[in-house]
Amino acid sequence: MLKLTGVMPALLTPFDSQGEVNLTTIRDLVEFHLAAGLTGFYILGSTGEGLLLSEGERRLVAETVVDQVKGRVPVVVHVGALSTREACDLARHAQEAGADGTSSIPPFYFRVGAEGVKGHYKQIGAASDLPFYIYNIPATTGVDVTVDIVQDLMVEMPTLRGMKYTSYDFRRMRQIIDLEEGNFNVLSGPDEMMLAAQSMGADGAIGTTYNILPHTAIELYEAYHAGEMATAQALQVRLNSVINLFLQVTSISAVKEIMRLIGFDCGSGRRPFVPLTDQQKGWLKEQLEEVGFFDFAVSRSG
Repeated sequence: MLKLTGVMPALLTPFDSQGEVNLTTIRDLVEFHLAAGLTGFYILGSTGEGLLLSEGERRLVAETVVDQVKGRVPVVVHVGALSTREACDLARHAQEAGADGTSSIPPFYFRVGAEGVKGHYKQIGAASDLPFYIYNIPATTGVDVTVDIVQDLMVEMPTLRGMKYTSYDFRRMRQIIDLEEGNFNVLSGPDEMMLAAQSMGADGAIGTTYNILPHTAIELYEAYHAGEMATAQALQVRLNSVINLFLQVTSISAVKEIMRLIGFDCGSGRRPFVPLTDQQKGWLKEQLEEVGFFDFAVSRSG
């Protein structure tokens, strides 16, 4: 049975100069992250700009990542979409492509209520045989997948395996974990709270920043589980020093600019994300130098 642990990047989707998906860079990123020791890939979610890609592009990215990984670590494909039908089609494709699991945000924009959320998830879960992970990120979807909803789905959804929990209420996260006495596979989302989530029982972490600083994130995870709290805290502070910077400008475009600085040209965020100006790029590099980023980051060349 699939159980995700450790540190997984919410993989970026790189674009070329024409704004098309850059498959070569996707393959390079996969190898870079595997060499760093990351334990899986979560693709086409928020960081992967999945909702900004066409269905054809999403299929192509999923096929490319699965092909490059070649079964070395699990690949979870985010299949969330505004319509249940599209999400189900993407879930079926994820299984055909050889992915290890699927995930989805709840239905958004239209207020369909708890029954609508549960019905949406049950249909996606039934569309493939793959383990399914709820992606709860209420700050962006406006929909909170509550403890009660999760409890109902545990009974009604045979493929439900866990949750990507992107919220700061770790008491709630713990309640969800405890629904199956610790057997519900929960991974934290907020990168700046990775250590706190681990202390409350998360099995691992999925996040944006692990694209940029995979080694630091792995060291943090390992330090915590070795009982080296002072080291883990210092590494969380290090991660946060970079998170605090890219959140001050257009986040995905800023993350992609940082990736360029360490050797991976991922282009810019797709519209409506705004590309960074030259002034913003200069400011970002200066601030990264100030926090010592280039001393502790690992570049493409090593």
